[in-house]
Amino acid sequence: MKALFLSRKTKTGPAASFLFAVLVSGLLFGCSDKPEQLVYNGLTMGTTYQVKIVPDNAVVPADMAVQIQQALDKMDQIFTTYRTDSELMQLNQSALKSGFSISEEMLNVLKVSDQVYQLTGGAFDPTVAPLVNLWGFGPDPSLDTVPPDHKIKEMLDKVGLSRLNIDTVDRLAYRTGDVQLDLSAVAKGFAVDSVAELLDSLGLENYLVEVGGELRLRGVKANHQPWRIAVESPSLERREAQQALTPGDVGVATSGGYRNYFEKDGKRYSHTIDPRTGYPVTHRLASVTVIAENTAYADALATGLMVMGHVAALELAEKNDLAIYLLVKENDGFKVYSSSSFARYLSGE
Repeated sequence: MKALFLSRKTKTGPAASFLFAVLVSGLLFGCSDKPEQLVYNGLTMGTTYQVKIVPDNAVVPADMAVQIQQALDKMDQIFTTYRTDSELMQLNQSALKSGFSISEEMLNVLKVSDQVYQLTGGAFDPTVAPLVNLWGFGPDPSLDTVPPDHKIKEMLDKVGLSRLNIDTVDRLAYRTGDVQLDLSAVAKGFAVDSVAELLDSLGLENYLVEVGGELRLRGVKANHQPWRIAVESPSLERREAQQALTPGDVGVATSGGYRNYFEKDGKRYSHTIDPRTGYPVTHRLASVTVIAENTAYADALATGLMVMGHVAALELAEKNDLAIYLLVKENDGFKVYSSSSFARYLSGE
């Protein structure tokens, strides 16, 4: 049985979550000429998306492609950092301690962000952008230089999701400090969930949704077998599967930090910045795969665990029944660690 191949791709900025799904585009037909599988492709949120739908006995709307694109465009308009009129950028420019009205979508993403921020003790923090930029991993040109300690301390004073208060009843956000949010480590996962909710509302029960590598799966493939995916080994030389998975009806996200770094005076500095210290992580955790009920949560959690390192990540996972799969660099290879809750997702088990 061929596996859907998942791998990590590098992106700069505070969001270190990336999982790429290679999908075959087109229609598959049975002997009755009824399509057994529909595949929709496009661009959104600065990346690509693909949606696979197995109609079975359900009716797929003729404008399905349009509905998917519109759902994703809405997410892009809310969460992009590349448009000054996006809801996120307006929030970032809102007056301190003044309530800013937010959409239901923004509220939900901020709630997930705060949940993971609290769970990881601040290892996941969507206000970390100033530090990422300072270290040369953001949109500003990288100078491959180590910033002085006083600059790091200065930027740390501008980091901390605790400086954002949310009124969930009236849907208001209050910046109590000069923090700038970048929600790309959770927004793509939320976009995946939004498309999945659209498909659910149409009575579609068999699908795979992928945006920028983040995944949501439900039901079965055209051959009536469960969706099967493979986590890629974090190798720079070649692509090869590290582990096959049969996740079921879940969200899947992976974060990796092995491809984006710079070296100075013989020392390697990772693009994964710990928002609690202001410095790049020094552990050897290469990738984290998280399986959860929804993709937004898996997306954010994978980023936070990547910051924490494998020892702390496993401790947190066992304490909170989290399904995680870790690859740690050791000598010329990688050592696998996984939580107890992850075992049921391994193919063949």
